[in-house]
Amino acid sequence: MLTVFRPGFALLIALPAFGQVQADVAALTNRLSLAAWQKAHPGERQDRAHYETSADGYQVDFLRENRWCAASVGRTPEGIARTALFYVPSPPGAASALPVKQDPALTRDCELDAIWYETQDEQARGNIVRELTEAWGQPADARVKPTIAGAGLWKDVVSWHRPDIDIWAGRNPRLVVYAARNLPSDWDLDHWFGGVLESQARVADAVARIAALGPALTSPILSGSRCSAGPSTEDRQAAEPLAKWLAAARSPAPVRRAAALLLTDFYITCAGTSPDSDPLQKGFAELGAKYETRSPEDGPDYAHNFREQAERLDPHGPAGQLAGLVSLTDPCFLKGANGWPDLLIEKGTKMLNAFPSTRWTPYVHFALARAHATKLSFALPGGDPEGGNVSPLGPATMQQERSAAISHLRYFLKRQPGAPESVFAWQEAWRLLAGLPPSRIHFGCSGE
Repeated sequence: MLTVFRPGFALLIALPAFGQVQADVAALTNRLSLAAWQKAHPGERQDRAHYETSADGYQVDFLRENRWCAASVGRTPEGIARTALFYVPSPPGAASALPVKQDPALTRDCELDAIWYETQDEQARGNIVRELTEAWGQPADARVKPTIAGAGLWKDVVSWHRPDIDIWAGRNPRLVVYAARNLPSDWDLDHWFGGVLESQARVADAVARIAALGPALTSPILSGSRCSAGPSTEDRQAAEPLAKWLAAARSPAPVRRAAALLLTDFYITCAGTSPDSDPLQKGFAELGAKYETRSPEDGPDYAHNFREQAERLDPHGPAGQLAGLVSLTDPCFLKGANGWPDLLIEKGTKMLNAFPSTRWTPYVHFALARAHATKLSFALPGGDPEGGNVSPLGPATMQQERSAAISHLRYFLKRQPGAPESVFAWQEAWRLLAGLPPSRIHFGCSGE
């Protein structure tokens, strides 16, 4: 089996394959639209993007599945299975206008980013490799496999690299050829849920300014609050600057103390979680950090009690707003009997009413958009990342969740068009406007 994958394309054929591959690579290069492809390939089956893909007969790049829009499934004249994979169009600019209204026909604008061919013909592989070698030169051993589920088990894999496109051929056990455009991975894979505070740098800087405890005290705490350079669990002295910081934070006004406690929360989070693993965490516990076991196999987690104190100390001020915003991006720690999307929606909505509009308000809308979209995804087959049952929602409620998510994303894009999250926000809003499933959440809160 020969496979080529990525947002690009894959193909598999006998001698006529060479011309077919050339044509498909050209279509990939030109980002042919789904409408144009269907016009040139009438009669092919169209699959709209969905979560449960194991029985599809083709594969979708798991690092880019949140941008997947549709598949056009057919066969070549030689009987080789071919699937053209289309992805949500990229916004031409950070502030690009979204479609005005919801319309399933928007998928006709999705662009070709990958093609997958496969066959059981044992003679096909030699023909394919020979033809592609004549066109593109000797293939390389594919040390880097396509990001397709199970690609690590492919045999006899070779690859070619064209400008912006990678092509793989291999056996799985059938012959597969996969060609895909070089696209960045889904943004949210590297930014967990909220992403907006992934580095904590923007909020940490703002919180340090509010706390205003002086450069000598602030510098070690602020630098340790950036998780890429946080205090090492091997640094047994790292609790000492935190002890001085907390001592100085006892006397300022509530808003400044709240800010100091929120920065404390960042510092502890970046250092690690388990109070039993080393002296550093034990030192944090002695300073007031609380730990709880939410998942027995993972051991105790820092309970973010300093963040909760910050919210209580400054319930309507800037430090309290930032503490609340951070909690929205860490939804597994929200407390309540309902699932985390409902808890987040309840808290985020209260925050919009409790705080004046600031530069942080769009990020509350961003978190709310993801919570509403997640409720919708949990109501679709395969939408729960922990494999739970579908959470039933009626058609009207599902539409309400879709519309709410779109509305919050529009708000965010209007006020933060150049933010790092804006491309994801635009593409997610576009997916929802086109009636596609929301981007799937990649984490669960049950600990299972």
